[in-house]
Amino acid sequence: MAEQTTGTVQVIARQRYVRVSPQKARRVARLIKGKPALEALHLLQLLPQKPARFYVRLLKQAIGNAVNDYELDEEALVVVNALADNGPMLKRYRPRARGRVYMVRKRTAHLTVIVAPKEAS
Repeated sequence: MAEQTTGTVQVIARQRYVRVSPQKARRVARLIKGKPALEALHLLQLLPQKPARFYVRLLKQAIGNAVNDYELDEEALVVVNALADNGPMLKRYRPRARGRVYMVRKRTAHLTVIVAPKEAS
């Protein structure tokens, strides 16, 4: 998916319903926002956090789409934005003492990466 505003191309890659907390995914997203795409990719591959694995796949997808579909140079791409929005919550129940029950919220996130050529950022 690409968005064209004022003559510049922004390539968007999305992954929905990822089983990772949006709050934790936003920490990883903040690290790559504004960096050159290849530098961000190398950084993500070194991070131990679980959301980094999903962002690696997304960033590779966005770079590939930009190169193949729009014939952009991958060296010139910059991560314009990286987002982690709330997805639906899976609700599970855990038995507790005296016959009570506690809810366990298994959170999901919708991840988005937007890349564009350097001139656009």
